[in-house]
Amino acid sequence: MPGRRCFDVSFLSTQVQFSSRLSGVHLLRKIGMVFCAIAVGGIFLADLAADEAEKALTRLTDAEQKLLDQSPFFREVKRHFGDWDLNKNQELSTEEIELALHNSSIRGAQAAAITSLRRAVRGDKELAPLSLDKIARGVVTKPAAQPAPPKYQSMFDTALKKIETTKRDLFADGPPQLESISQGRLGDCFLLVSMGTCAYCDPDRLMKMMQQQPDGKILVTLGSGRQLTIEAPTDGEVAIGATSRNTGCWTNTYEKAVGTVMLERASKKGTRHVTPLSLIGVGGTPSVPLEILTGHKVRKHSCQPYREAKDESGRSTADLSALRDDLKQAFAEKRLVVGGCGPKGSQTLVKGIYYNHSYGVLEYDEVTDTVLFWNPFGHKYTPKGPDGLENGYSTTNGKFRVPLNEAVMWFGSFSIETTEAAPEM
Repeated sequence: MPGRRCFDVSFLSTQVQFSSRLSGVHLLRKIGMVFCAIAVGGIFLADLAADEAEKALTRLTDAEQKLLDQSPFFREVKRHFGDWDLNKNQELSTEEIELALHNSSIRGAQAAAITSLRRAVRGDKELAPLSLDKIARGVVTKPAAQPAPPKYQSMFDTALKKIETTKRDLFADGPPQLESISQGRLGDCFLLVSMGTCAYCDPDRLMKMMQQQPDGKILVTLGSGRQLTIEAPTDGEVAIGATSRNTGCWTNTYEKAVGTVMLERASKKGTRHVTPLSLIGVGGTPSVPLEILTGHKVRKHSCQPYREAKDESGRSTADLSALRDDLKQAFAEKRLVVGGCGPKGSQTLVKGIYYNHSYGVLEYDEVTDTVLFWNPFGHKYTPKGPDGLENGYSTTNGKFRVPLNEAVMWFGSFSIETTEAAPEM
């Protein structure tokens, strides 16, 4: 066909006849010829596909080509696309992107580029698989277009800055502090709240849990006593994960350690996830990481029953004594408490509160009957009016205090560490 390159592959059907008259040397030569032809043919086909991808880029306008040439993000993608494309089909699947993010040999600007792609495909479930042409079209499409293209270059710049500035010592500035934590680009609030609560209530526990070894690897000791050794977080994992405000990579190490255990458990049942971060990035329940951290069973205390009776201001008038006793005892015994609230539904909707989200529970004050919560976004919020169900709650570094009879109106459940050992999974 005019304009196309083709070649005859009929010789690949050559049959090797096994016969007593055929010497072993001749047989091996024929087999070698066939496999050599298959290998050469496979390489040639891959080259053809790569040529087609290049041709797609040549159909860009001069202005579009100029935009690509000026994009540090796309230069990295074009340079390394073939390395990331593990099955050589000229497309990047979500799994291939996750594996590249997990690859310790992918560093610097290359890691920033794969981080940008990871954010894009996770933000739009219909985007993957990604061809080189599809990525290029996303770079050159105007932001005002509908649907809006991924902000590849902006995400690349953010990731590269984080990669270049993050200290790689595990605990670079001493014991971990809650105020240092801010959730990254993973949907892992459910995991971070156990880490944050522990950093606030018992930071030494985190330092004993994760210990850097002379070879750079991390020895992790779980609450059950089990030990495992993991690689230090890759550049991609640092870029996509939680920040510690440059106090070390302990936040990313915690994500990877707990994610590794969760992936082991999921793999026994069968899972589509290929790396620890690909699993924790889809969310979960906060009781699971808390159990892994402490080695203890976790018991939930639901807030739903306390919403049935309320006063004119919307506060619960139910008997909260059982919940108060649970919280008082847990904090007296230095047991950790986390929790969360589900998607918006029948609960009270409060300004500044994130729904379908997990929270740390840092304190219960018996005198004021208030709970100190922590949002892993680590953000600031200032209500336009007095604190309460109507205006929300003053928040600094993610911390905000709420009367218990108001908390039960929007909070889903408290997950409370017990003293009973959790079963081995």
